[in-house]
Amino acid sequence: MNALLTGLELRLRESDAIQVATLVFAALVVTLATVWPTPGTSANESWFAFAQMRSLVLALLALGYGASAAAESPRRAVATGLMVLLLSVLVLPLEVAAYAASYPATPLWWSLVSVPVAALGYLVLGALLGRVVRAVRLGAFLPLLVPAAVIGLLVLDLRLGWTVLNPLTSAVVVSPLYLSMMGLLGAGGIVFTVLRWRREPLRVVRA
Repeated sequence: MNALLTGLELRLRESDAIQVATLVFAALVVTLATVWPTPGTSANESWFAFAQMRSLVLALLALGYGASAAAESPRRAVATGLMVLLLSVLVLPLEVAAYAASYPATPLWWSLVSVPVAALGYLVLGALLGRVVRAVRLGAFLPLLVPAAVIGLLVLDLRLGWTVLNPLTSAVVVSPLYLSMMGLLGAGGIVFTVLRWRREPLRVVRA
């Protein structure tokens, strides 16, 4: 546990972590300020736009960092994943504030549970994308392929009429299938990472 916390602390000190966290919070705060109704206008429905923006931003973030973590050592990949999970949890107070003002029919527990689980699932999808892209030697195109992957997930779910991988619909609609898929992906990623972590010392010794 100490190794995990130390790795996370070191990862959070890196410049990209600070910059990305600042950008994520800035984007969400601007979104909330933009959709918040002025006094005397219509009912407050800011949560719906905020939740979808939050889901989209975190999906892009997790896919991007997951793709980059595929080329990292197990320890650094775990630290990167923990950083993304921590950021996904830190945005929840903003969501709770928007939810309290909007009174949507979607239960609050859905956001509290699905946000970290989805972040973990998208991290694993990003890692799979990173491995495939590097296997075909197209790693330079990852900055374009990550948003393309999100668009592909949106189109796939819309075409098939379900909510399994779609970050927009899943943000405002309870979908057990979506939660199950993200949970399975996350569990598989955790098992794979643990196995890599245990093999890492062996590789160092043999080297």
